[in-house]
Amino acid sequence: MQNLNFITRFFLLLSFIGTLAACASANHGSSFAYITNQGDNTVSVVDLAKSEVIKTIAVGKAPVGVAISSKLSRAFITNVESQSISVINTDNNTVIETIAIKGSPVGIAIAPDSKTLYVADWYSDRILAIDTGDFNVQRELIVAKAPAGLIVSVDSKTLYVAERDTNEIAVIDTKTLAIIKQIKVGKHPFGLTLSPDNKHLYSVNVYDNTVSIIDTDTNQTTQNTIKVGEHPYCAVLNPNNKTLYVSNTQDDTVSVIDLVTQKRIATIDVGMTPEGISFDAINNQVLVTSWGENQLSVIDAATNTVKSNIKTGDKSRAFGQFVLTKPR
Repeated sequence: MQNLNFITRFFLLLSFIGTLAACASANHGSSFAYITNQGDNTVSVVDLAKSEVIKTIAVGKAPVGVAISSKLSRAFITNVESQSISVINTDNNTVIETIAIKGSPVGIAIAPDSKTLYVADWYSDRILAIDTGDFNVQRELIVAKAPAGLIVSVDSKTLYVAERDTNEIAVIDTKTLAIIKQIKVGKHPFGLTLSPDNKHLYSVNVYDNTVSIIDTDTNQTTQNTIKVGEHPYCAVLNPNNKTLYVSNTQDDTVSVIDLVTQKRIATIDVGMTPEGISFDAINNQVLVTSWGENQLSVIDAATNTVKSNIKTGDKSRAFGQFVLTKPR
């Protein structure tokens, strides 16, 4: 009888542990990457747990930029050549609307409150602010030459714009759409990323092979610039706010930066011409697209090694924050 009770208790314990594990997995959520393929006018939807493309969505001509809203269950895609934005319902991965844009939309970002979508018109040197509740409600601001990367502060009150051809970052009040300040950075700033605590903005400077660090309280660059690889394109932060990852288009690598020492601690070989880069917090991995190899490289953030390469569409770019997290 005692042995029976022991065996019964043992299996009850196993069952309890299994239930806890199932609950933990259920609360963990799932994540998906939306990869723009400029060469074949599609978006690849990648299930990041399975490491496979689960759907390919036809969009406008020459898709480049991506902005994701988990709150709205939407992915917004800039189509440069068809002068439009495709709106994808991420619940069923279908295009539900197309927003016409008179110009060349490239960079795109959505405010954390999901109320406003910001679009950089590359050739017309302007920023569009689009109401996500009514796409016909649009405001416009003229900025300096060749606006590229965009990012919005955590409180949705400030928009930062990389002005590539003037080597500046524009700081914009989102309520008034007025420029607060122009910040000088390195040559040809392109990608931007913000620290999770919103205290530092990082500008990727293509021609300098550097990253500039901006104090968002003072809107001034710090004394330090970080050397990275050849022709860097975009950057993303680990949510722990300790590590920065930068894609380098001309040496086919990702630079890993320790933000405490502000030094490069690793260089990871990835596919040819890496461009868009994002972080998958659920699976603790860095994702980088390869324009030259039509793939998404998946990097283990714990070991800084490539785990897998997932084939996507032709000329994959994914310029912006392209990961969607769904709670289970």
